[in-house]
Amino acid sequence: MTTIKDIAEYTGVSATTVSNVIHGRKNRVSDETVRRIEEAIDKLGYVPNLFARSLVSSSSKVVALINFIPTEADAFFVDESFQMSFLSTIETILRKNGYFLMYRRVENIEDLKFFLMNWNVDGFFVSGTCDPEFVDEMRSVKTPVVFIDSYVEGDFTDVGHDDSEGGYLATTHLIERGHKRIAFTAPTVQDGRYMEQRYIGYRNALAAAGMEADKNLVFESGVDIDSCRNTAEKILSTGDVTGVVATTDIMAAGLMAAFIDMGKSIPDDISIIGFDDTPLSRMLTPRLTTIRQDMRQKAQVATEYMVDIMNQAHGGIVINSKDFARRINDQGIKMTTRANRIILPVELVVRDSVKDIK
Repeated sequence: MTTIKDIAEYTGVSATTVSNVIHGRKNRVSDETVRRIEEAIDKLGYVPNLFARSLVSSSSKVVALINFIPTEADAFFVDESFQMSFLSTIETILRKNGYFLMYRRVENIEDLKFFLMNWNVDGFFVSGTCDPEFVDEMRSVKTPVVFIDSYVEGDFTDVGHDDSEGGYLATTHLIERGHKRIAFTAPTVQDGRYMEQRYIGYRNALAAAGMEADKNLVFESGVDIDSCRNTAEKILSTGDVTGVVATTDIMAAGLMAAFIDMGKSIPDDISIIGFDDTPLSRMLTPRLTTIRQDMRQKAQVATEYMVDIMNQAHGGIVINSKDFARRINDQGIKMTTRANRIILPVELVVRDSVKDIK
């Protein structure tokens, strides 16, 4: 069995240097030396003993992604291909840095407490909540924590897209094409997170155009087909809505199907914009105009930040937020920061589901 000593002798460096590379402390080693050591690891077939390593270092080399999802019958929570790109990117980057990803869905605070008591992990990604009780429980965790799309307040870092800007871009696109009565649909408007931010963007766009927001044009709806049909009926009952901002692509698809079943044409009778730019948006007829959020970018930024703070926790270089932002920007990702939030840009993708009625 190949050992660290064997790798050191093969590459002509010290065992300490090899150990630093294997344990992810690459900031202490030159890029050329890292390359030589990694090539030697592959060639000689070195396999680390993770159990022994965890006993010595108190590091499990496991990072958990906790997704907080309260039970709700007959609800579609994710577009699987969309979420899989997110999870796959996290797993790939963690694996390159010597970590493993564990995914766990929790439905309530008791689930979370049980998980925290029974698993030793080196870091936590948390998505799906800004519930105060949940956040307070995470404050008891001594290992690094990064929230995703949670708009959590306090000391935690949260990584997400500019949801308010997305709502603004979608609504402005409809306004610029002559639409004056624009409905807004979301699973919930006041979630304290991204749905509420998209609603704020919707209201801001109306205000910028000198138009008043009408609470009667705001609809909360599930994303299952029955809920979407019920919402579509309510929208049509207003008699004068010509455009709809839907806060997810899957909701937009459900509304489109319902409108078509009721004899309406998209976009001739009613225009619609989604949010996410999932593969579904390109499969619909007509193809869906939507707001793109790059899930791979979000996963990359969140994971690189997590690796940095885990390295810092194990004695690495202290993170400088400006240096981190510069490094990410150098990779072509235009992230910005506000308080403890890392914000990624969104983009309007124009396709065929909006009609110009000017």
